[in-house]
Amino acid sequence: MIRFLFILGLLTMHSRSDAQSCFARVQLDRKSVYVQQPFKVTITVLTATWYTAPIEFDNLQVPNAFVLPFDKTMPGMFDHNGKQYAGIQFYFIVFPYKAGSFTIPAITVHATTPPEGSGESRRITISTPVQHFTVKGVPANVEGNWFVAKSATIHERWNKSLSNLKVGDVIERTVTIHARGTLPQFIPALSERELAFANVYPHDPELKDTRDEHDANGELTQSFTYLLEKEGDFVIPPMPLQWWSSTAGKLEKRSLPQHRIHVNTNPDLGMVASIKDSLDVAQQNVPSDKAEKGAYKIYGIIWYWFAIYVLVALVVFYAIVRASIRIVRSAQKRYGLYKLSEKYWFRKLMHATGSWPEFWRGMYHWWDRLDTTNRTTSIQETAIQYDNKELETILQSGNESLYQNKQNKRIDQRVKNNMRKFRKWLRGYTIHEEKELNDRQRPW
Repeated sequence: MIRFLFILGLLTMHSRSDAQSCFARVQLDRKSVYVQQPFKVTITVLTATWYTAPIEFDNLQVPNAFVLPFDKTMPGMFDHNGKQYAGIQFYFIVFPYKAGSFTIPAITVHATTPPEGSGESRRITISTPVQHFTVKGVPANVEGNWFVAKSATIHERWNKSLSNLKVGDVIERTVTIHARGTLPQFIPALSERELAFANVYPHDPELKDTRDEHDANGELTQSFTYLLEKEGDFVIPPMPLQWWSSTAGKLEKRSLPQHRIHVNTNPDLGMVASIKDSLDVAQQNVPSDKAEKGAYKIYGIIWYWFAIYVLVALVVFYAIVRASIRIVRSAQKRYGLYKLSEKYWFRKLMHATGSWPEFWRGMYHWWDRLDTTNRTTSIQETAIQYDNKELETILQSGNESLYQNKQNKRIDQRVKNNMRKFRKWLRGYTIHEEKELNDRQRPW
């Protein structure tokens, strides 16, 4: 029992030593925020020595909040209690959407680092400390739609000029809001008040996430269709936008300008009623005709196009296979002819490294395939005929080796060199030459 407690104590001390040499700290750039107001959670993993492998960490999950991870780690040197530590830093941006008191829970971090005084790396597991924060409700001086952002802009675009309008005209206004420092989900949809001279048909907003490496950003685009129903001079009122500035700590406002328009009369009032009916149907998302089922798709491609692509691919594959077979057969045929050629057997002869009997057999394999005029059946006779004394002597020595129990005598390079000269001289003669072989200059 005492031995067990002793071992347990050593392991505990060893674990504490590892934990002391490597630990994590958590920093919040603010601990009290409004609903939707983002705050930054920075986690720094410190070691008294160095890291020998990338750290691994769990995702941060915060109740009643969206968490945006920026998990690109940044190394550096950090001070802790007056001592320098090597560290790896990463951060998250938290967007709370409910008021109350909440907690940043601990996350597990795996690090590989040697303890102080040791050069052997160990993989250890540590937990980040728990942090608390408070989320406040809507600021007291805020009314209506609002959101929290660092900055925001609002722009509009009309599909046609606002001059020379008449009753029955349909004009469309597209409004775009760019917000920095927030998620697009938090940008509220716009609304247009009822107008006495026109029917207004709002479209569903389109959201776009435009985050970068440092911050969350969002964009909302929404369109409004106006059907002009009365003639006269009217005002399209301004469209306000308000947000709580997370940098200035106050309510900011922007607004689209108002537009004064003149609507002329239109004698064709029946057309106005028809347009209004069409817009009402579109607004209710009720199709005027029976919807037709779309064509069947395979991997996002209409089935008949998919079939055409497959057919073309099969044809191309068949052509490639046929061409490959022809190329292989042609190469095999050329190689077969090459193995029957004089060139192949002479090259094989020149690479022979055995004794005279092996060389002699290879020499006559080559000699039988040598295609030249005035070649006798024996290479030795041919050497005598053209007065190649050196080759004649070499071949005579080879015969003696064969028949005087010297079959293990190895051939030397001088034999091969002389054979090359003799072959080159014989192949240089063709039947179309006017002079005889005997009159040609001989290299020996």
